[in-house]
Amino acid sequence: MAKVIETLKGFNPYPVPLRTLVETAEKRGLDLDGEATAEVLKGKAYNLARADLFLWLSFAPDISQGGQSFSFTDEQRTRLRNQAKALYAEFEPDGSASQKPIYGYKGSRL
Repeated sequence: MAKVIETLKGFNPYPVPLRTLVETAEKRGLDLDGEATAEVLKGKAYNLARADLFLWLSFAPDISQGGQSFSFTDEQRTRLRNQAKALYAEFEPDGSASQKPIYGYKGSRL
């Protein structure tokens, strides 16, 4: 059976740095060395990690590595962002992944 890290690397051929995968997994409480069971792959932590990686890929630079070029068109970048938004909406409907600051008056003195 495949490990979680292999499944996260496998959904897109772009070479995502290992540090990015580790930070994403730590943020979501995901064990990269664990087995990618059906339960894990349908779980909240795994899918939010995928959403984070989709969003990361949507801003990733075009690169050439080992004689291969990796690049995204504007349409592909938009599609990656939309996939991330869909996963965030499904697994974090309250929007806690993208908390926005709240501005306003508080208290009797400034």
